Amino acid sequence: MSFITSDDTDAYFLQGGSSTDDSGTVWTEYTATEHTVSPWGPDLQHGAPPSALITHAIERIAPEGGRLVRVTTELFGAVPVARLHATARVVRPGRRICYLEAVITDDAGREVVRGSAWWVRTHDTTELENPGVPSAADLVPLSDASEPGPDTPFLTAWPGPYTASLDLRPAPGQLWVRSRMSVVAGVDDTPWSRLMSVADVANGTDRVLDPKEWLFMNTDLTVSLHRLPVSDWIGVRAEANFGPDGAGLTIGRLCDERGPIGSTNQSLLLQKFG
Repeated sequence: MSFITSDDTDAYFLQGGSSTDDSGTVWTEYTATEHTVSPWGPDLQHGAPPSALITHAIERIAPEGGRLVRVTTELFGAVPVARLHATARVVRPGRRICYLEAVITDDAGREVVRGSAWWVRTHDTTELENPGVPSAADLVPLSDASEPGPDTPFLTAWPGPYTASLDLRPAPGQLWVRSRMSVVAGVDDTPWSRLMSVADVANGTDRVLDPKEWLFMNTDLTVSLHRLPVSDWIGVRAEANFGPDGAGLTIGRLCDERGPIGSTNQSLLLQKFG
């Protein structure tokens, strides 16, 4: 296989060459490491690392003086554990809001992931800050979560190199998670990129279907934040919803050690094996 082994790096991706054209569009080459490998197969990435890579590519072109408030990644197909090419550009420039986009393709030119984000200029609104929605009271503090054991449902349901790259603290109806890997080797993670390296696990947190019997793979991931995380540990409380016609939706609530920070939405493809 063409991926980089864990002996070489503690990151999900290695960055290669990069260039910028006159319009400000940035082209960058990345190579996936084995830490991206999903439970679905040794040649396929888990959805979290490419979501984090999309976010990394978008933040590289984001203006100064603001931050991203929403990131959406569209998973167009299986993301190979191999060399990838990212293109990032500003679609809608502006002084107060910007719309940004990034696309990831494989060596054959096949588009595998597309991402978009809204950026807003920041200013002081601390007088309006509140602790979040009432359901936030149900979030279990990290200090009350337990150490994972060999029978921890998340570990037994989702084995593989990506899961092995995570620190976990399970709690009733919730999972605290952080990654031990950086997104791109040699590049400091941002609060957004670190969050996106774990946000995709929401779909596997409320596990009411047996992954040995059912495929419930998400086709996208949308994360909206009213506040940037201030700690590496992210708490995820997710709710899986299954429709009668092969579609589903996972809705997640995100928090850090200080409290609620935002939410996730993932559209699901439901299919029974066999």
